[in-house]
Amino acid sequence: MPSEEIVPPDSSVYSALAALVWRRIVLFAGLPGVGKSLLLKQLALLAGEAGRDVHLFQWDVTRGAFETPDLLARYPETGGVTHAAIRKGVGLWARGAVAAWHLRQADDAILIGEIPLVGNRLVELAQVRADEAEPLLAGEETLVVVVVPSRRIRSEIEDVRAGTIASPRHEREAADAPPGVIQMLSRELHRLGETLGLAQAAVGGEAPYTPEVYAGVYRHLLRHRNVEILEVDELFQAKGSVYDLTGIAGELVASPQEVADTLAYLERNYTPEEVEREVENWFEI
Repeated sequence: MPSEEIVPPDSSVYSALAALVWRRIVLFAGLPGVGKSLLLKQLALLAGEAGRDVHLFQWDVTRGAFETPDLLARYPETGGVTHAAIRKGVGLWARGAVAAWHLRQADDAILIGEIPLVGNRLVELAQVRADEAEPLLAGEETLVVVVVPSRRIRSEIEDVRAGTIASPRHEREAADAPPGVIQMLSRELHRLGETLGLAQAAVGGEAPYTPEVYAGVYRHLLRHRNVEILEVDELFQAKGSVYDLTGIAGELVASPQEVADTLAYLERNYTPEEVEREVENWFEI
């Protein structure tokens, strides 16, 4: 089936994505509202056209498995922000899940995912740990692509996102981070840029989006991984929702038993204060 031309074939972004179809694992990193889901969809279409067995791994989908009524009663969302225990639990589960996926899938399978990192959203995949996942995550089989839109494109993407949240075209769009959360995460990333000496102190609490600072912070966070920077200066529009995908072989999502086991492990090995402290200091990689 011909790929949907979300990104025009004559675009440099299309060429960059086409070069990734033979990778084993490709993870798009970046804040909410930079176009990760759209690029993930285009890469999935291109990989499927190339005969790859496409599997997806997305923060919002993965997180949803941990947001059962029982767990939300114990670990409620506050102001649109996922509870620290759930963010930590998803990350702990993810390392083992990615390693297990790699072992059980044939060579023609590709895993395409999204890792926001900021605020402890799958940041565990960027951390160095002595486990079976580390050689895979640090090796040549895994590439992290940092999506860096220009100032103009970032602003236009945010406008589009506000519209899809207000009038979702897909049930998953309703779970996207709202503008207030995006602004909060942007400020958090900017403060990290200040700490690293990459950004000037924000004036009046504002945190202007600066592509160079943004890319520099993500390079720092991903310094133990193979990284490519993908600069985007064109606004691409998918037909329908970026979450509308066909021909996908599977999605990496925790089973109810895996969710229960992960939270039980978390509760045995961490105090609530330790979880809060680790999540608050998510950038200490």
